[in-house]
Amino acid sequence: MTEDIWVKGYVYSVAVAEEAGRYRGCIHIKAHRYTGRAFEPPIVIETPALFKREHAAEIEARALARELIDGGHVEERILAIRPGAGLPAAQPVSDTSSHTE
Repeated sequence: MTEDIWVKGYVYSVAVAEEAGRYRGCIHIKAHRYTGRAFEPPIVIETPALFKREHAAEIEARALARELIDGGHVEERILAIRPGAGLPAAQPVSDTSSHTE
């Protein structure tokens, strides 16, 4: 598994799993730092393709992670895998100013 990678608030790492002599990349999403969400156990997103080489599977997983994050589609995947783990609902803003005239 790679070191933690931080992109646009998401903290994830990439691993490679072997399946019958082929390799599949796996993205392990651990947290979203901007919202304070931590995913324990990590949310795992697998690459759809199998590869003959371990390095190719790792490259594919890294590319898929960036594509999902940069395209804004990672939240859809998180909700599909773990319902209720998405972004928290927006809270109404109340006027808490103590300024009086």
